[in-house]
Amino acid sequence: MSDSYDGQAGHFRVLVEHFSAFVSLSILETKLLAELAEAPRYHPPYRDLYVAGTAPPPSRMIVAGWACQYRLLPDGHRQIVSLKLPGDLVWPLLPVRLPSSCAVAALTELETVSALPLVEASVAADPAHPGLAHAVRVMAHLHDMLLYDQIVRLGRQTACGRFAHLMLELRERLSRVGLVDGDSFAMPLTQDVLADVLGFSVVHVNRTVQQLRRDGLLEIRNGTVTLSKPDDLQELAGWMPPSGGPAGPRPPKRPGRKD
Repeated sequence: MSDSYDGQAGHFRVLVEHFSAFVSLSILETKLLAELAEAPRYHPPYRDLYVAGTAPPPSRMIVAGWACQYRLLPDGHRQIVSLKLPGDLVWPLLPVRLPSSCAVAALTELETVSALPLVEASVAADPAHPGLAHAVRVMAHLHDMLLYDQIVRLGRQTACGRFAHLMLELRERLSRVGLVDGDSFAMPLTQDVLADVLGFSVVHVNRTVQQLRRDGLLEIRNGTVTLSKPDDLQELAGWMPPSGGPAGPRPPKRPGRKD
């Protein structure tokens, strides 16, 4: 159970599992994902992929590692607005010319592949890959849902509720790419990063984790999170899975299209 770097086969598996969570893939669509997996780009940890005040580059998708989208405040504090996991688009789906108000940085070693063919399919009037086009539009919707969840976490939830909600979100997202084992998953985030996600101090993060551990709700050991009582965590967090799960019936085939 790891998002370790195991080459093109691992990258291809992440792409297939991620998109298969939303739609049934055709042979042509699977072939396109295999082609994308053949040309990964490496990004070292703790480096910005792009900075605030600049227009985001062409969209890419994470196939290994974790990143974050963040804003740096004048006093030096950082607020992470979203975590980027395997299967996620690193920057906006559609190309924009306006400068971004947030930066994106690698939190671990990171590998990405081009998402341009997926973006082109999502905006085409008659896409050659309708399943992938539909899945990318669902991903854009889910991105908005995750931002709404982050707003509610920071604005209204208790410390334990915030932490529980984030852990449940991570389990949900990582399960789409086969990186969850039962109710356990690897989480390569330091307490400093968790503090920047949840709007806590590092001391507050530590106290919250200890409280949840004493209550028997979760364990974090050697970089692995285990949700000991997921039902109780869901009640504590007021958890609702993000909408946009399995996409239902596949878009109709075009006449003469070969899958």
